[in-house]
Amino acid sequence: MSTLNEQLQTRRLHLLREGERRMLVQLHGLMRSTADELNADFEREGLTGEPVTVEQLREVIQSHLFERVHKGDLHLAQSLLQEFQNGIETQLREREPPTEEVAPVEPPASAQ
Repeated sequence: MSTLNEQLQTRRLHLLREGERRMLVQLHGLMRSTADELNADFEREGLTGEPVTVEQLREVIQSHLFERVHKGDLHLAQSLLQEFQNGIETQLREREPPTEEVAPVEPPASAQ
């Protein structure tokens, strides 16, 4: 019975990952078409400047989602940011090759 449950769970996870992948592809397409539409609107209106990019739209979405997570609670927002920063620092430390500890060199007494 356990093997059957594991197979069902594995299948469920596979379908979930596949659904997530499709959603992300669709979302990227929507951001690309939105950026294109905005840039076309700017051009029609004779508005010059930098074109809207998918990266800018991604930042808008991330900001919106972050605001929804902390719901205006400044302390929660700061806590979430600190956790995120700690996670990034941990990942960076794990990726860095080990370095040898080098003792600081003290200047000669006459140079002080």
